Amino acid sequence: MEKVVVWSNKTGVTLQGRGNLNTTIVWNDTANSTGGTFYSATVAVLAANFVAYNVSVQNTARPADPGDAGGQAVALRVRGDQAAFYWCGFYSSQDTLLDEQGRHFFRGCYVEGSIDFIFGNARSLYLGCTISSVANAAANGTVTGSVTAHGRASLAERTGLAFVDCNVVGTGQVWLGRAWGPYATVVFARTYLSAVVAPAGWNDWNDPARQQSVFFGEYDCTGPGASGGTAQRVAYARQLDQRQ
Repeated sequence: MEKVVVWSNKTGVTLQGRGNLNTTIVWNDTANSTGGTFYSATVAVLAANFVAYNVSVQNTARPADPGDAGGQAVALRVRGDQAAFYWCGFYSSQDTLLDEQGRHFFRGCYVEGSIDFIFGNARSLYLGCTISSVANAAANGTVTGSVTAHGRASLAERTGLAFVDCNVVGTGQVWLGRAWGPYATVVFARTYLSAVVAPAGWNDWNDPARQQSVFFGEYDCTGPGASGGTAQRVAYARQLDQRQ
């Protein structure tokens, strides 16, 4: 068990594990125990040009109940530019992966959580990843989690999260995204969406004004949680065509 920080002057670091089921970095901080969500990360990558292969990062703090204050527990925080993660695993519950800022690439990774478990204001591509919800199942179908919470604050920012050829699976009912920032930008393309995805798909963070400025898109997704059939998306969600 340890807490790892790659400081901003440590550029060009490569972290190589022996498989994401065999090599795991573990710690158990929360927002309460550290004085803030961002400081709770088990691994924090603040430097540019970081690459990780075949390793998992876990925050083992007790899962927060919906509405709990200070229970956020980050596994990975990444804010260095041009970071890449190949076949890595990230495990926690609330706020698992702080994709804070910069350009990042996740290939064949596994991300597990329940509430806003991929969040931040980065410009990132998730390719061939498994996104697994561990949200509690509510008897009445109440939404109990969210995959993303993107923080784009203005049109001037060139940020967004793209999920391509991924799988969204797990338990509970979750939104694909919540509008943490008024210009939150998230797209799921050619992704399998299981029944854990709530029919409405997306959430405006209880601020209807954000419906006019967010970009929440889906393209050519499949599965019982995909748009169409029983899934009736919110009106401001976009079903993209090939040209878009």
